[in-house]
Amino acid sequence: MPDIRPLVKLLRKNGAKGAREWIESNKGDFNLEVESGKGYIIALQGMVSARESGGELFTLNKIINKKYSNEQIVDLIQGTRDKLAHESRPVDELGFCKAWVDVLQELVDKKNE
Repeated sequence: MPDIRPLVKLLRKNGAKGAREWIESNKGDFNLEVESGKGYIIALQGMVSARESGGELFTLNKIINKKYSNEQIVDLIQGTRDKLAHESRPVDELGFCKAWVDVLQELVDKKNE
C-alpha cells in the first residue's frame, strides 16, 4: 500500500482534482488483483467525490470542516475496525473499511499535531 498521507493532505485542502490525480498515479501500488484492493480504491474515489461535491452531509466533509470532535472520529475508527474484525464480510468491503480507517486515523493524527 502506498503512503496515503499526501492524499489526505489534498483531501483536507479540498484539492479534489489533485487527490483524483494522486489516486490514478498510485493505482498500480494497490493490489487490484484482489477484491480488497478494489474496495480500497472505491472508498478513496468516494472520498474524493464527496470533497468535489462539497456536500455538508458527507462524513468526510463534516470531519474536515471540524463538525466532529476527535472522540467522535475515534469512535468512527473503532466502529469501522469492528467491521474489519468480521471475516465473514465480503473482501471488497474489508478493503473499503480499511481505507476509511487509514484516512480517518491520518485525520485524527494531524488534528492532534
